[in-house]
Amino acid sequence: MPLSAGQVLENRYRIAKLLGQGGFGAVYRAWDTRLSRPCALKENLDASPDAARQFEKEAAILANLHHPNMPRVTDHFSIPGQGQYLVMDFVEGQDLQETLDQRGPLPEAEALPWIVQICDALEYLHSQIPPIIHRDVKPANIKITSQGRPMLVDFGIAKIYDPILRTTAGARAVTPGYSPPEQYGRGHTDNRSDIYALGATLYALLTGQEPADSVESLIGATELTSPRKLNPQISKPVAQAILAAMAPDPVHRYQSADEFKAALGRIPSPRPSRPAVAAARPARPAPAADPSVGAASVPVIQVVRRDKKTKRLAIATLVLGLLSWILGCIHPLAMILLEDPLGLDSGTLILPCIVGVCGGNLSMPAALAMGGLMLTKYRDQAGKGEYVMAIIGMLAAGLMMLAMLAMTIIILIVLMQS
Repeated sequence: MPLSAGQVLENRYRIAKLLGQGGFGAVYRAWDTRLSRPCALKENLDASPDAARQFEKEAAILANLHHPNMPRVTDHFSIPGQGQYLVMDFVEGQDLQETLDQRGPLPEAEALPWIVQICDALEYLHSQIPPIIHRDVKPANIKITSQGRPMLVDFGIAKIYDPILRTTAGARAVTPGYSPPEQYGRGHTDNRSDIYALGATLYALLTGQEPADSVESLIGATELTSPRKLNPQISKPVAQAILAAMAPDPVHRYQSADEFKAALGRIPSPRPSRPAVAAARPARPAPAADPSVGAASVPVIQVVRRDKKTKRLAIATLVLGLLSWILGCIHPLAMILLEDPLGLDSGTLILPCIVGVCGGNLSMPAALAMGGLMLTKYRDQAGKGEYVMAIIGMLAAGLMMLAMLAMTIIILIVLMQS
């Protein structure tokens, strides 16, 4: 049963209003009568003995966390037969879901500094012993203070990672669009689950749309639309970073929040529209925050694999396009030599004719198909040089196709007139 306004817990915390409610509990705005300041009260309704023991263990760990992009846990207590409670700093400000609802897609220059700072908060949580997995990163759980600082809220209960069992203890909640596939059912969640959710959060901030559900995408029921298709203003490197963070297989994601931060930190962008955000300092400097170090620590499996694939496609398109010209010219050259008294008999020239016709006819559509594949399916991963190679190859193949078509028409006309 929800707590009512005016109700006092522990002779100290007076409930002001309900902020949010879910299947596992609720969050209230309350007033700390002892310190005369507002606070947030997170209620966990599982009153079982196991839940109580897990709560005491985790609350003690959470109470020792201190990070400028997270509220502090200032107190915790249990009420027998009712539930467990965490008391946290109340963060004044608007959450990013409210911002999205009001404004729609946000510019990169505004969203990226916030996400970079949340990367710092997640890296701090993941580096604890044992690691702490948030498991509910989404726009509604990131608040922006009046000073422009993003705050990762609702990092409450039942999220301590067991490296031996490779999972997190306690009940599991999922948020469609933001929870990775392994968070459903009995999959193994770890720090990479938070990286998926943060990538999905950046996806929503820049496109104004909630990402497709991860499980539905995994089974093919729906497809994750490329961010640039929804918002062409998104730069290619940012779209590439988002897709890498949201890879269905955790092995293909960034392996740490610092890696995701390093990828975003290497993306040039205009000065943020809110100077206060740019001025906010991360909690603890990580090596990846230094651009020179970040550039050397890029190796992310999914991104590297895609870059190699687009490069191979671009080279293949260029080679096939130029090859179509070479092979296409062999046939008419051989035909000319047949009429030239150079001592070459028709048997010697029949093979070049066959090679020229067959090779040219095969290489031209192959070049066009490979170039078209790269410029459509892999356009977010293609660099400028790869675009140039693909376009040159496609132009060469297309022009040779037109030349051979014109030659065929001329031959037909000559035959009809003879």
